[in-house]
Amino acid sequence: MVVNRSYHLRMGKNLKPSSTYDPLLQLLVRESDTSSDRIRSKLSNHYDWCFCELCWRSTEYAISMAAPKVFKRLKRENVKVVPLTETVRTRAQKKANILVARYEQALRGEFGKYGPSRMLLRYCDMQELRGDFSVAAFREHVERRMLVSTWAEDGELLRPATLPGQPEGAARPSKLYCEAHNPRRSDEARRAYQRDRRFALEYEELIAQIWAQGAAVLRRWDIETWADVRKKAYVQLQALKSPTSSLDDLLNRGITNQSEIARELGVSRQAISAAIRRRTRKLAD
Repeated sequence: MVVNRSYHLRMGKNLKPSSTYDPLLQLLVRESDTSSDRIRSKLSNHYDWCFCELCWRSTEYAISMAAPKVFKRLKRENVKVVPLTETVRTRAQKKANILVARYEQALRGEFGKYGPSRMLLRYCDMQELRGDFSVAAFREHVERRMLVSTWAEDGELLRPATLPGQPEGAARPSKLYCEAHNPRRSDEARRAYQRDRRFALEYEELIAQIWAQGAAVLRRWDIETWADVRKKAYVQLQALKSPTSSLDDLLNRGITNQSEIARELGVSRQAISAAIRRRTRKLAD
């Protein structure tokens, strides 16, 4: 799952203190995104902020940002959750239908030459559209936006302080790792963190190599492409970690051509290059 980057930007990603709903305390609390330079640097990256540092999945924080809820303030700082009812959905759908009808008129030229462009810029994320300016694509965007904005009319739109489905008192969503790599989440996640953390440098090197290799065709403006690149690098890394003894055997037999070794082991040449560097460092230590 890749969380939509533009959604996070629209919901006000910044480093200022914000209000969140704490289900354990059952009230709104003030929370600052971070005081860590490491996390600030990650959140400032226009594309990389939502990905786990050890794989291609979305961070827990990104998932929580994409799952907002609406709360209504009560007396004494208490709040209650405003449910997403069928009435809200119906109101939102009516608004979306009006906008879609207007977009169809714009496409027919009834609002001038730049009518469709103005509506796309106002109601859609141009990068997420990926060049698809059809009525169906426009409807998908405005239906999602109208649902959130209509729901927010009944209260305040906030992100929850815990992940969807997590029990009360669970650790806050991690800004660095996904649920599968957050060592605070479970024993299995801690083992995955310990296993993959050792190869974090090689993972970043593989990602950089894939971007460089596909510089002419890979779309750096597309968040899905970022996810695909990270996933491809992760798959290569996992394949690379298993045939270590085979790599040693080939090198001891005098086979040093990286392309040939890659064919023998069924991995990419970039993965072999990273493995050889890691092997050299290990032998030096």
